[in-house]
Amino acid sequence: MQQEEARSHMGLRERKKRLAQATIEEAALRLFQQHGYEQTSIQDIADAVMMSPRTFFRYFASKEEILFSPTQALLSDGIEYIQSLSPAEKPLPALTATFLHIASLYEQRKDTFMIRYQVAKNTPQLASMYLYSLMMMEPAISDAFCSHLETVTNPQDIRLLVAIYMAVLRVVLETWLEQGATGDIVALLRDDLERLSSLS
Repeated sequence: MQQEEARSHMGLRERKKRLAQATIEEAALRLFQQHGYEQTSIQDIADAVMMSPRTFFRYFASKEEILFSPTQALLSDGIEYIQSLSPAEKPLPALTATFLHIASLYEQRKDTFMIRYQVAKNTPQLASMYLYSLMMMEPAISDAFCSHLETVTNPQDIRLLVAIYMAVLRVVLETWLEQGATGDIVALLRDDLERLSSLS
């Protein structure tokens, strides 16, 4: 009984934390759009959500973390997806399915990703960081494939393939965002992955 109550309490606390983070993100992105990233302070964001800067730092370490926080969420979701695949799945179909799944997450949240991209693009110190923040995902995704798939015989091959797939995703993502996130990014990525395979 006590364990169930503890789990329930932890679940409630986590939901409250995520709600607070979502509220801060929404306010921050709005301020970034209205006033510019560099002109928006932590104090401005804290004031907008009626909390102190000290409370703000319980949820985010910096403004940059607000802007790039979806990367960690994408990584967690991507690894969870990998773990849902059959361990007997061959690497290439598994990679394709995983990256198409990640693309679908961008599609689901395209409005907020458009805002983040525009803010980063208009801020010189962030412009080179936004799309390339995806590179941070490569080692963890490679490790997830190597530990889950029984069909992996050479981890270095997986690391190379993940890097190639990530590069294709970055190119597709940048083109998609530059065009206002119009069109189906999943279909665009699928087409480019098929084009890549035809080059070999």
